[in-house]
Amino acid sequence: MKEIGTKKVFTTPALPDYILDRLKEYDMQVSFSPTPKGTVLMAYTFASRTNEAGVVLQIPGTPLLDAVNVIAQAFVDSVPLLLVSTVRSYRDNGRGRIGELRTIDDVMGILSPITKSRERVTSIEEITVGVEKTYKEVMSNRPRPGYVEVAEDLFKLKAYPLAGSEQRPEKKTPDKNTVLKAAELLGNSKKPLIVAGYGVLTSGAAQLLQELAELLDAPVVTTIKGKGSIPASHPLFAGEGLGLMGTRASSQLSTEADVILALGTSFPQLSTGGWSFQYKGLLIHNNVDGEDVGKSYLPQLPAVADTGLFLKELLNALRQKFKEKVNRGSADLLRKLRDEENIPQHEGLWPVDVFNVLRESGYSKIFLDITAPTIDAIRLPIEKPYTWVTSETLLERGVAVAGALEDGSEGTVGITDLTGVLRYMDMILASNGAMSTILVLDDENTSYLELTKSDLPSIGRTQVETKVDLKTKLGAIEVRDEKELRETFGNTSKGVKVVQVKLSHDYKSIVL
Repeated sequence: MKEIGTKKVFTTPALPDYILDRLKEYDMQVSFSPTPKGTVLMAYTFASRTNEAGVVLQIPGTPLLDAVNVIAQAFVDSVPLLLVSTVRSYRDNGRGRIGELRTIDDVMGILSPITKSRERVTSIEEITVGVEKTYKEVMSNRPRPGYVEVAEDLFKLKAYPLAGSEQRPEKKTPDKNTVLKAAELLGNSKKPLIVAGYGVLTSGAAQLLQELAELLDAPVVTTIKGKGSIPASHPLFAGEGLGLMGTRASSQLSTEADVILALGTSFPQLSTGGWSFQYKGLLIHNNVDGEDVGKSYLPQLPAVADTGLFLKELLNALRQKFKEKVNRGSADLLRKLRDEENIPQHEGLWPVDVFNVLRESGYSKIFLDITAPTIDAIRLPIEKPYTWVTSETLLERGVAVAGALEDGSEGTVGITDLTGVLRYMDMILASNGAMSTILVLDDENTSYLELTKSDLPSIGRTQVETKVDLKTKLGAIEVRDEKELRETFGNTSKGVKVVQVKLSHDYKSIVL
């Protein structure tokens, strides 16, 4: 693990001491969570904020099944996780040892659909190759979880230095003819529009995206997960979301654009407002995963390649045509199209009130669980890559709590609802040294994201109320109005700050 650049390992307190000592010997930081699920969640948020693999070490292996839904979310969300686990013995499996399933293949079989690569190591000679091969698969092209299973006996045997297998992550290079066709379409375009997805971030291409947008004077819309790929303060930023989930600017620009360049996105349900995104122009769709190209919208020009490499070649081709930056007046147009919040008068706190106060108070990173009370947070401005972490696929809660605790720095905010904090209360109670804030939007669980009536999510209501005093359980600060919220954000804390915001039950969303 040291040879592949691992600096931080996530595990549970049940990790054997002799393994913990070896990790410290190699100067690896070890982060603990009370449960395997919390461990995987922290690795997920670490990977998302660093663009590196989140390394999990779980011994024995079967408790890793507690985190199947988190691993599945990482698989769909393109989050790289290196899951290192164990089988009880390489000599006498199947005897019913504690921690064994029916057969040696069961854990690997369960994880098979939600991992990119799976390796079993039963000899010391296989360890280096097994770990490096899995790491290569995890980080190559579309990043996703990979699983390595090591026989526990091997940790007790005398080891000796082994040469690395020199396996390095691969990136899919773009087809030159496709790049030239894309450059021709964009070069002749009168009203180009760029849609930036999460693939821009995973390929490390945020700077290239900005250079392309400025060269073409093309507005940029991001997906929800792609926020931060261009600064929110940039004159060419047109907001996040498409279709009914989009801003006024993104909706108008997408219908007027004659060429749309979609980068590193699969056009997911939430970002497209239930696939309500409509356009009339030509679509160039880039994604490193060919399965995602044309899945929701059929492009005139598919471009299956690493987004960073594609952008680099595309910029080179366009600079042959444009010696200077184009000026279409896009920045002036976007200034006129900026959304002005039209919030009805209301009593009590609405989510939009909370996020307006948060915007005024400032933050450095946001970790968001997308739920009914929190979805308006997608309009928060994000200025830097990898400072916005969320999921818009399985919507598994835990990103907010795990991210706030794993990062731990002052200015980091995790945003969740009551269910999100109750589900991971053990992580908060076990936290040590975190200076971040966990913002709990509490409508007493009277609302939920309705996903069955329409492809466009809506706010559903329930008559069942869940009343929980987080002040007693977690030492939370309870706030009921904007003044109290401002005071709370302004106060410093010696540890993680949990803020329970009591929302009006009849709040309305500015997004849905």
